[in-house]
Amino acid sequence: MKKKSQTYKLLKTAQKIIPGVAQLLGKRPDMYLKDNNWPTYYSKAKGINIWGLDKKKYYDFSMMSAGTSVLGYADKDVNKASVKAINTGSISTLNPPEDVELAKILLKDHKWAGGVRFARCGGESMAIVVRLARAYTGREKILFCGYHGWHDWYLAANIKSKKNLDFQLLPGLEPLGVPKSLKDTIIPFRFNNWADLKNVIKKNIKNCAAVIMEPCREGLPEKNYLKEIKKITKKNGCLLIFDEITSGWRLNSGGAHKLLNIDPDIVVYGKTIANGIPMSAIIGKKSIMSYVLKTFVSSVFWTEKIGPASAIAFIKKYKKLKVQKKLKSVGFEVKKIWKEAAKEANLDVEISGIDPLASFKIKSKNWPAVLTFFIQEMLKYNILTTDKCYANYKHDQKSLKIYRKACFKVFKKISYIEKSGNILEKLNGPVKEMGFNRLTNHYNE
Repeated sequence: MKKKSQTYKLLKTAQKIIPGVAQLLGKRPDMYLKDNNWPTYYSKAKGINIWGLDKKKYYDFSMMSAGTSVLGYADKDVNKASVKAINTGSISTLNPPEDVELAKILLKDHKWAGGVRFARCGGESMAIVVRLARAYTGREKILFCGYHGWHDWYLAANIKSKKNLDFQLLPGLEPLGVPKSLKDTIIPFRFNNWADLKNVIKKNIKNCAAVIMEPCREGLPEKNYLKEIKKITKKNGCLLIFDEITSGWRLNSGGAHKLLNIDPDIVVYGKTIANGIPMSAIIGKKSIMSYVLKTFVSSVFWTEKIGPASAIAFIKKYKKLKVQKKLKSVGFEVKKIWKEAAKEANLDVEISGIDPLASFKIKSKNWPAVLTFFIQEMLKYNILTTDKCYANYKHDQKSLKIYRKACFKVFKKISYIEKSGNILEKLNGPVKEMGFNRLTNHYNE
């Protein structure tokens, strides 16, 4: 990035006054490229294209804003609903009727449930369900698997051991500021791990309010795995809560649990449910959801109109277009590109994730450096990417062809360098950050 560019100047200012630069860990530039080598800021986003401050157009083959916009950025129908909500008053002393319409739509699609509450983001929704589970059962401990946000209840897992969250999603999370009295209230277990089911879940279940987990992310669960967990929770009066904030609206119109035929006690949606407009939904059994009236769960901005209006528009369009078919198809094609590019370059690659949430890893002695090089070189083709690609409805054959051509070229470069040189010497800056533990910023400089 040129030192005189608008992006460079803005980033240097941000580094001095905004700790971490971005409000989301996954959007900190150092998670992609360091030393100002990442575009960082955008002026416009539409479909799968993003324009930087210099008006350069990029193809987004990364996670599409952490997986929020499966219809593509700035979808015209969702935007229309959002603008109408703004023009008619986004918030008032009274409540939006869209709350009722959206709740009816969601309950119709989740016949096992009897109540809905709305919030505006995934992390706060997970904090709400933890409160509900503890209020309903009278117990405090939580068994969990997966990534569920930044709140105290979750980070408390790392009080006992700083490595407890390493195998969930993000290594190196420091529980600084989390009350030490929460130690031992949150117990991690590994997904699809039958030994943990026996030695962790069964061992602790009687004292736990809930088992909270993502029913799929890196892959689908093994046969009967979720059925066994549901059987155990039901037997011990413990709630089964599915976090489908990431997996929701990928494989079908709703959550993956519907395809797996496992009904939880509560399911949580966010991110995709309004195609990038802040919105989340907590759907649960009526007897459990009634506890929001016995404990205190309340926020003024959960009463605004834009979120539910946008969610209604999104769900209707998603169903009409059968978007899940396109997402599966695109994800399958992306995995195929990685596999074929690796084969031609004679690279050993591991590919994982359900098709709409695909990821890859090239086997190397220095994977972080290889990934940094991949991001760096793909950027030369105006492609924003990482080791994950979240499939999008707007990923068409033209863009996939561009991505394929670039992947083949960059994989060949990686293969050549791995055999005959030092990949660190080919980087334009330091190796990207792979987790939370080594992230720094210039805020205190």
